[in-house]
Amino acid sequence: MSSAPATVVSMNPRQNGSQSAGRRKDRPVNHFLVIGCGFALLLGAFFMQWLESAGPSAQASAAIEAAAAQARAAAARAKAAQPTYAQREAQARAEQERIAAEEAAEKSKRSSLLADAEVEARARAEREEMARRRAAVELAQRAATESEEAWKRFYKPSAACKESNSATVECVNEYVKAKREFEVRRASEGAR
Repeated sequence: MSSAPATVVSMNPRQNGSQSAGRRKDRPVNHFLVIGCGFALLLGAFFMQWLESAGPSAQASAAIEAAAAQARAAAARAKAAQPTYAQREAQARAEQERIAAEEAAEKSKRSSLLADAEVEARARAEREEMARRRAAVELAQRAATESEEAWKRFYKPSAACKESNSATVECVNEYVKAKREFEVRRASEGAR
């Protein structure tokens, strides 16, 4: 293996004596071309900034999701705070059973104490009180049933809320707004 001396060739054509070195002359840079390239870069930067600001940012998405979660939690709390129709029915039945048990106890007590007139007057007052309580319970139960049926007739969710998950912010807002309007109408009808 013989080693040949390495020749260093410069990359600049003027220094290595190439044929193109004599022909090439420096030309001044066209100013319009430089300004045009700068303008194109600025337009590109503005366009990218516009694209980034047009889409939802991570913070905005997180804020929207947090608001939706709060609305779902508020709706769940509101729903949990109000007894359902079945719960009201169960409470009314329990109240009626309690009243019936009290009446049975009162009847047995009255039969043993019929001789005394004063006791009879007290028993009569208790019977009347029991009758008033029963009427009040029945009236409250009837009012709750009528209110529940009126709400079912009044509230018709929008098509978007019927098809999609009803826990969206828009659907919860629609439900709350309708519930408030319903309560205002019921109150104005009750005042008449």
